[in-house]
Amino acid sequence: MQARFGTCVFDSDSRTLTRGGAAVALTPKAFALLEHLIASAPAAVSKEALYQHLWPDTFVEQGNLHNLVSEIRTAIGDDDHAIIRTVHRFGYAFASPTAAPVRFAVLLGDDEFTLSEGANIIGRDPNAAVVINAPDVSRHHARLTVTGGVITLEDLGSKNGTFVGGEPVTAPVKVTVSDDIAIGRTKIRLRETSVLTTTVTSI
Repeated sequence: MQARFGTCVFDSDSRTLTRGGAAVALTPKAFALLEHLIASAPAAVSKEALYQHLWPDTFVEQGNLHNLVSEIRTAIGDDDHAIIRTVHRFGYAFASPTAAPVRFAVLLGDDEFTLSEGANIIGRDPNAAVVINAPDVSRHHARLTVTGGVITLEDLGSKNGTFVGGEPVTAPVKVTVSDDIAIGRTKIRLRETSVLTTTVTSI
């Protein structure tokens, strides 16, 4: 599950939380609490259910849950409690109005190509997802596969190669927005985008 809220991106698969593009540290229990609240959104979750989820069959101090919520709010900059909402005498709810799934695009000069979920062919073929009209680029040169928030790059037996960080791609490799990618001699960049929605979407 991956979701964006404000300047934060939460990814349960990679167990990461970023804010403004920088990694944010959360204790394992705080991460598990945030994950559960996002998965349950927009419904509120009772304190009893949260204690059972986080500490099954274990007695803990009543202040532990409050401390975890405070840790999350500090980490994500939720000073006004607009993202993690307190439901009086009941529990908590994830209530960010700007939560959205993460999407990706390829930047090629002034052009931008939106990537779809699944396979996206890069090459000279006019029907490719990312069209590069360069003599050193094969018709079907490489493939970017989007699976949720993970992107995999694969060379399709091209004549002039595919490169990440200057190294040739000889097997499918995961790539991110920070990677330097070259299709033959043509450099491309990945960009993270989002589609706004009023609910949290798992992708």
